[in-house]
Amino acid sequence: MSKRVVSVKENDSLHDVVDKLAYNNISSLPVVRGGKLVGMVSESDVIKTIDAYSPKIHFDTDSSFAIVLTVLKQKSFSVMKSNIVNSGKIRVKDFMNHTPHTISPDADIYDAARAMNKHKMKMLPVIDKSKKVLGIIAKADIIRALAR
Repeated sequence: MSKRVVSVKENDSLHDVVDKLAYNNISSLPVVRGGKLVGMVSESDVIKTIDAYSPKIHFDTDSSFAIVLTVLKQKSFSVMKSNIVNSGKIRVKDFMNHTPHTISPDADIYDAARAMNKHKMKMLPVIDKSKKVLGIIAKADIIRALAR
């Protein structure tokens, strides 16, 4: 588990999320209020939000080619980025997952692996009974633990 948790707040913008995901090279972020988990936001949530807020872009159900499709369907990627991502109008609370799956610090690595597989997650927040975020378990953490 990584105890260094990069997070966002409910009133942060879509631009803040995109910056943190890209800068930290991660796939999802916990959304916190007073250090307590209130949601999660992922790359997929960002892509779905771009799709929902752009009348010129309509992705199919496979989001793996979403950015490529954006460029192809949009006259200009910079226009799309400026209009949607940089507008500052779209807040995390508008597109976050309000009921994220979590795990307790007492759970073992197998419980974490099962939960991540079952819910198709790349990262799983570790929270205590008061919903305080203690850390994040990523798939890479599980692989490293199994390799030891």
